[in-house]
Amino acid sequence: MQWFLLGVGLFIATGFIIQWLSRAKPADIRQLGFGLIAIVLVLVGLWLLLTGKLAAMVAALVAAIPFLFRVLKVGLLWPFFKKMFGGAHNWGKGANPHGANDGTPGKDRFSEIRTQFLVMQLEHGSGRLGGQIISGKYAGHDLDGLRLDELQLLYVECCSAQDQSRTVLETYLDRRSDCRGWRNWDCVGRADGSSSRQEQNGGNSGFRSDGMDATEARKILGLGEKPSRAEINHAYQTLIKAVHPDHGGSDYLASRVNAARRVLLQNCGD
Repeated sequence: MQWFLLGVGLFIATGFIIQWLSRAKPADIRQLGFGLIAIVLVLVGLWLLLTGKLAAMVAALVAAIPFLFRVLKVGLLWPFFKKMFGGAHNWGKGANPHGANDGTPGKDRFSEIRTQFLVMQLEHGSGRLGGQIISGKYAGHDLDGLRLDELQLLYVECCSAQDQSRTVLETYLDRRSDCRGWRNWDCVGRADGSSSRQEQNGGNSGFRSDGMDATEARKILGLGEKPSRAEINHAYQTLIKAVHPDHGGSDYLASRVNAARRVLLQNCGD
């Protein structure tokens, strides 16, 4: 019976781990690896101590010191356990998996913008922009996990989009340190992307808010159900600074934030 219960427990734990790994960033996975290695080394050291193998124990502890210092310095373990188990807790309450719609201000609030090719999240506190690819060759991949050549191919795909996928991706590329030369990338078979960018900007200069509903507006501003007028304005003021073209954003993102505020204020009861 105990082996059956152990198997069920391992199966459930594996499910949680796979779910977290499917959403985690590569950097988080590497950091978790260091933390797990440190734990394993400590456990091995304790086992050697209990079995009387003192010399082997000392060697194991010495090998674990660099990893222990790294864990203590960065505080790795608690954030990972919080992500793994806190995410399931939030889902049970109907919250956004990125912590965007809890209705409370804070550094962990996210805004979400969805296009044909991308779902982007902007963290209010740090201004960090990231996202996932939902269409095309790299569907299911995280933008932060793509190499430079893969981003270039994604850029070409986004050039063919009927919405603002390309504009949103360009905003991300502007903020990524290893993509400083992206403005010279070829788009739709052209030797120089500048002319095609001008055509796109000219053809989409008037951004429309038609069709935006309250649900999409709340996702953009990172708000929960029935936000107050003060919460709407606070989220707007925080977000518009991060997405403004003068601060590395774009006209499109700023227009979506303005439209979201307008929609929510029209439906605000207070």
